[in-house]
Amino acid sequence: MTNEKEELTFLESQLEWIKQRDELLEQIENKLYKMKQIAEKVAANGDFITVNEKHQLNERFLQLKSEIAELERGLQIYYN
Repeated sequence: MTNEKEELTFLESQLEWIKQRDELLEQIENKLYKMKQIAEKVAANGDFITVNEKHQLNERFLQLKSEIAELERGLQIYYN
């Protein structure tokens, strides 16, 4: 009986670990999609975007990049 309880506890902890990793990966995916949208906007309209708009888009792109790096650090916890 104890082995079954221990196994159930282990499996529940593994399931929680997977759910947390999945949430982090989903957040990363969403941010990457936003970065793609920014890159596509600049590529498609580069000549028609003002310098100020380009600066704002670049700042947002860098912010998303930083947020992804932070989420990736969170993933490292699960791999170690």
